[in-house]
Amino acid sequence: MSSIIKELWVFSNAGIPIVEISKETGLNKYLMGSFISAIKTCSQQLSEKGLNSFIMENYKFILTSVLDSNAILVCMCESNIKDKKIHKQCEVIARIFEEIYKPEDVKNWDGDVSFFDEFREKLELYFKMGNL
Repeated sequence: MSSIIKELWVFSNAGIPIVEISKETGLNKYLMGSFISAIKTCSQQLSEKGLNSFIMENYKFILTSVLDSNAILVCMCESNIKDKKIHKQCEVIARIFEEIYKPEDVKNWDGDVSFFDEFREKLELYFKMGNL
């Protein structure tokens, strides 16, 4: 995992966990997915772009819509990390995800998380390269 990103999730718009790379807090991915989906939907009613980040205690959460807003990438880092730095990493991760999958892949996903193993493998490689 990146020295900046502590945890990472990809959720469907309905809040269903698609990918979880979590080593720190052991947050319940189903509760997290429901929370993120609800807060993202509510914030989009208030503004066109919606919420793209928030802070809870010592952690900052960055939300990035992927695959034509069919999924949400969530990266968690320590709250003292500069926004520009974490947003840049999230954009790279989103690009990796979108290079592999199409919106239809999430829409038609049957719940088998192994479908997203290629993303996990590429992400591991990306983080290893970043730590060199």
